[in-house]
Amino acid sequence: MSTAISAIVGLAIVSPLLPVQAEVKINLPDLGKGPGRRVPGGSRGVNCVAKNQYLTAIVPISNIGLTTVANPTLYFYIPENKAPEVELVVQDDNEQEVYKQKYKPNGNAGVVGVSLPANTLAKGQKYRWNFSIICNTQDRSSDKLVQGTIQRVDNPQLMSKVDKASLPERLKLYADAGIWQDALNTLAQLRYSSPQDSALKADWVSLLTTEGVKLDTEVAEAPLVPEKNLLQPINHTSEVTTPQ
Repeated sequence: MSTAISAIVGLAIVSPLLPVQAEVKINLPDLGKGPGRRVPGGSRGVNCVAKNQYLTAIVPISNIGLTTVANPTLYFYIPENKAPEVELVVQDDNEQEVYKQKYKPNGNAGVVGVSLPANTLAKGQKYRWNFSIICNTQDRSSDKLVQGTIQRVDNPQLMSKVDKASLPERLKLYADAGIWQDALNTLAQLRYSSPQDSALKADWVSLLTTEGVKLDTEVAEAPLVPEKNLLQPINHTSEVTTPQ
């Protein structure tokens, strides 16, 4: 049973100063269990991550997130670290790279969204992503690695509603449709625009700990940090395909 997430919808108003609050539920579809892991397994060699802190992918237990867009944003909890680099790689079903980018982390802990460039994902296709904290650039066996799947779905009826909706309305639309990546990113955008809003923070914690997701409270309550404040690109973006 999904946990309710409150969101200010603004469709009806009790008074000019008090917008009505509506409940938004994330209705995750049954997609089975995808390959990958939300937290790293054991690795040998150098450990550049703070003790008892773990890189975590912000995805459902299934390791599968749905999106409607060609350039979604993937979210990760990056622990306190001394890593020289982190890396995101996205591959298609044929294990061909469609995106690869390395970043310089600033060492601080926080949840960060890593946005893919335009036209990265094709409609109806599944992609595997790998996100790594690289402790030793000469020995990748010590990487802290999380993996998962993202699938771009084609839903014209939903998108026609989204195009006319405000951000709070979009959150409800995506959550009702079970579109994890887009619901998460929409709520993140609301938090970026109102970082002191305690109701939005509570919504975030509720979403990340809801049935079917159940991330650790420590991760759910970690600060949400804009990408530019936590990661800096350190090489040229690699884009291999141009989906339609």
